[in-house]
Amino acid sequence: MLSKDKVSFTFFYFFLLFLLLFIVFNTFERTPKRTPMGFLLHGKYNYVFFTFYIQGKKYRYSTKIKIEKDEWDLAIQRPKVRRGDVGKANKKITFELNEYQRFYEKLNSDYKESLTKEIVKTKFDQHFQLAQIVKALTYCDYFDIFIEQKKESQSVKKDSLQKYIRIHNAVLELENKEKTTYYLRSFDKSFFSRFIKHLRVKKEISDNTLKRKIGYFKSFFNWCIENGYQTNTAYKKVSIKARETFHVSLKDKEVDTLAGLELDKALDYYKDLFLIGVYSGQRYSDYSRFNKKFIDGNNIVIRAKKTGQFSYIPLNNKLKDLLDKYEWSLKLIASQKFNQHIQKICRIAGFDEVIQIDKFYGNTKVSKDVPRWKLIGSHTARRTFITLSAQRNVPKSLVMQATGIKSYKTLENYTRLDIDKLNQEMFKAWD
Repeated sequence: MLSKDKVSFTFFYFFLLFLLLFIVFNTFERTPKRTPMGFLLHGKYNYVFFTFYIQGKKYRYSTKIKIEKDEWDLAIQRPKVRRGDVGKANKKITFELNEYQRFYEKLNSDYKESLTKEIVKTKFDQHFQLAQIVKALTYCDYFDIFIEQKKESQSVKKDSLQKYIRIHNAVLELENKEKTTYYLRSFDKSFFSRFIKHLRVKKEISDNTLKRKIGYFKSFFNWCIENGYQTNTAYKKVSIKARETFHVSLKDKEVDTLAGLELDKALDYYKDLFLIGVYSGQRYSDYSRFNKKFIDGNNIVIRAKKTGQFSYIPLNNKLKDLLDKYEWSLKLIASQKFNQHIQKICRIAGFDEVIQIDKFYGNTKVSKDVPRWKLIGSHTARRTFITLSAQRNVPKSLVMQATGIKSYKTLENYTRLDIDKLNQEMFKAWD
């Protein structure tokens, strides 16, 4: 039999154990858990995003609700409590946000472990009937949402975002000129007729440039239709005729002239960047990413950012020497800035032959004399590689493998007419 002291000790031991478990249990229960949802006032346009977690990953959903930063309480992630008309507006927004939270909790309860971000988006879209909720939004409101989503997804480059914004600004110019407010229903056949005229006359934009700009604008309308914001397809009937363009590529002696040009350190770097493009035949967005990890034997193998195609680039001595010079670490520079410096270098090199350029503005043709250096940019390097390869009788299939070009038609668009060879053969035939 256990002694009285031992029984007392055992009882005391179990009592302490029970007390400890009780404390731990209650502490655990009272420890605040990280909420699986919340709200975030995001971006310069002040849209409220609903944030939620699924399997530890954070996702965002735009509520399309807009509120001024001064009216947003960061501590509670809700609109501030106010009096008057502002207070009523804030109260309405709070009610809407609470509905998002309530509905998400229901989805979480219904789907449990099978809940996905796709389900949340689909159910939210259906429940809140976004197409109806936001139908009174202006064109600007929709465009702001469009740009915000592009930034969130990181699906487009900074340069492309700027192109979207530039065409948007042109729309705003016409809106101000007409002293009206555009809605999605405003973009009918009549609008595009007026808009194209505005770009051609007021902005002096040629047809080839206009075609590219309208292409970016059409991407916005495609997004509107995909998200159920409109069914108007007038934009699909807008067509701008592309005109044949004179493209510059450098001759052998001009490449040699650039290579031997003595410049200050800053300009010398831009010159070398351009020559790397000439010797590799790649787009600037690709050859600016060259790294030793892409070396495979005697080749650089890289997947193009634009097309996803692989290029197999012979690592010739000229190319290798330049990459070694910068230890295979090139700084990515905005294409506009790069082009400005390349044109300056080509002007110093004496590429000042006058060339007549024809631009079309609808049925109107405008001819202009410009110096050769003004037509040279980062893409000229790739065009030079292809043209010189063709002139040296490199098989087209090999040029396509080196450049990642998928079709012979595209390759032909890059190839510059070899004037010297043309003259040589024609004089031989007709003299």
